[in-house]
Amino acid sequence: MGRRRPSELFLRAAGWLLLLVPFIPLRAIFGDPPGTTWLAGPVEWLQGLFVFIALAWLAVRLFPGTLEKLTKRLARIGAAPSDRRFQALALAILLGLLVLASFGAFSRHPLLIDSIVQLFQAKIFAAGMAMAPAPPFEAFFSTQHMVVSESGWYGQYPPGHSATLALGIWLGAPWLIPILLTLGTAWLIGRIATQAFDVATGRLTMVLLALSPFFWFMGASHMNHVSALFFIALFVWLFQRWEGVEEESHGGGRLLWLAVAGLALGAAFVSRPFTAIAVAAAFAFPALRAGGRRWPAAVITGAIGFAITASLYFLFNAATTGDPFRPGYMELWGPSHGLGFHESPWGDVHTPLTGLRNELVDIGLLNVFLFEWPIPALLPLGLVLVAGWAGSDWDRRLLLAFFAIPIAYFFYWHRDAFLGPRFLYEGVAFLLPLTARAIVLLYRRLRDRRIRPLANVSATGFVTGLLVLAFAYSVSYGTPRRFQVYATGMASLKQDLVREARDAGIDEGLVFVAVSWGNRLIARSREAGATASVAERIYRRSDHCELEETVRRAEAEDWEATRLNREMEALRRAPDEIEVVNLNQDPTLRLAPGGALSAVCQAEILYDRDGYTNYSPHLAANDPDLRGRFVFARDLGQRNAELRALYPGLPAYRYRPGRFIRLD
Repeated sequence: MGRRRPSELFLRAAGWLLLLVPFIPLRAIFGDPPGTTWLAGPVEWLQGLFVFIALAWLAVRLFPGTLEKLTKRLARIGAAPSDRRFQALALAILLGLLVLASFGAFSRHPLLIDSIVQLFQAKIFAAGMAMAPAPPFEAFFSTQHMVVSESGWYGQYPPGHSATLALGIWLGAPWLIPILLTLGTAWLIGRIATQAFDVATGRLTMVLLALSPFFWFMGASHMNHVSALFFIALFVWLFQRWEGVEEESHGGGRLLWLAVAGLALGAAFVSRPFTAIAVAAAFAFPALRAGGRRWPAAVITGAIGFAITASLYFLFNAATTGDPFRPGYMELWGPSHGLGFHESPWGDVHTPLTGLRNELVDIGLLNVFLFEWPIPALLPLGLVLVAGWAGSDWDRRLLLAFFAIPIAYFFYWHRDAFLGPRFLYEGVAFLLPLTARAIVLLYRRLRDRRIRPLANVSATGFVTGLLVLAFAYSVSYGTPRRFQVYATGMASLKQDLVREARDAGIDEGLVFVAVSWGNRLIARSREAGATASVAERIYRRSDHCELEETVRRAEAEDWEATRLNREMEALRRAPDEIEVVNLNQDPTLRLAPGGALSAVCQAEILYDRDGYTNYSPHLAANDPDLRGRFVFARDLGQRNAELRALYPGLPAYRYRPGRFIRLD
């Protein structure tokens, strides 16, 4: 046997990784990592494989020839319409699914603090500002991930996604923008697959996009992954156009396509910089190869295009933090928010082991969320790669671009599983064409073959049976279950207080939203001078009664910020020195075991027992200048009088779940 080329070794190693990750006992190894509620374990996957392989074999045995005929009929249906008609039909179906998700599952609301803050930033942009005037009293309005300074307040995030949502603000329908972006993304990914492989793979890619709940649930959300994926897909499509022109002109070509591709990648950078850099790194070598002897001109052209749009991020930083190279993340959280292995802003330590855990968990979750199958979603791709059946340039490019994303996020301390493994969402641009390619190759390679270990059944009939059963499970159970989870969950984040107020006969007002003691405590500590990192970290590691007493002393004695941060750090306890207690229905409330509550702390807990909700969902209901017909503020009890004095013309209300209480 000859030595295998590095590219072949890469493809096979990637295939083995995709096949093996679902069967790694991640919970046993890493001690039940956070955000793994939906992570399937090895036993669950083995059970699913056993049951559905047995059912597929039984279907082939009971209905010999039927599945083969079904395969041919589906192929004819896929090939029958014109390409435009097929695309229009696929996009129409996807549009219906996106609208259903937006209205039925999300109530057209942003459902994570990240997207809430970015929607508020969109309102700031729509008003013609980079940042809004600072709120009069920070504690009434401050929200996690909002930077508040004397000069103004603004979201910590890159401005790209908020800029796209600002178009929706002008249209009066910000929820529409993610849907339009996702439809554009689907068309682009279908074109990418067609150009990289063939028409059959391109069409199957569009079918898989419509059958991927992960794609369209995320695509209907307000998350900045949606705009980043659109611009990444646009970049790859334009890259293909440039490369095609270069080939047709034998090196002469036009660099216009590459310049526009650079613009698209720069736009992705302005939405999610780290992901865009990872994708750019993956395409750097293919770009140099495609440029041939004219690579200097190609590099310069692409770099100029990238710099034009990417510079918008630096201009935004200059307008907000005052330093083009200091993003809002660093302004708010400090160096602990940066990449690398260190203590995170919330007090956890990011190590190479936690980085490896995070990426393995996300790939494991992708097997669940991508199609909602009872078997691993990456199984077809893994099998084809291990078999050595995929070896084209675009197989390698797309696979490398996909893996570049988890490799990059290995160095980032934060992860969560909101709507699935969202940090890998942009990888859909590469993963679904590869999955479609794998399925097409499976059929082409297995044509006229028999599987002797399974009683000599037709190989293609068996594959068809397995895929039909898997998608039938997804359509009839997996996806409806996921929809139900999203539709019934996160109720407090779907509240529309403006509509509730008008239903209650209230046309204007200063509304104090009752929140939990912990929420008030973090907001007051931030206003008193605690850094965002200290406030979050110490809240998670302290006795809240002790923290309350410290913040009250700081407010009463007007401590300097350095003293407050020092005194708060002194409250830090080991995890076994505090415990979560259920005194006010707040799962984040922590007290030292056996400690006596002071009268002040008892009063805070009693105040909560009348009912409270979240404040953050209502941030974006405010006008950026806090001068609309409704102003929504955090309820701070006796301190409410300070804010009421600034709004003498607005009637004041306290909102507790389901009711507005008029304040005299």
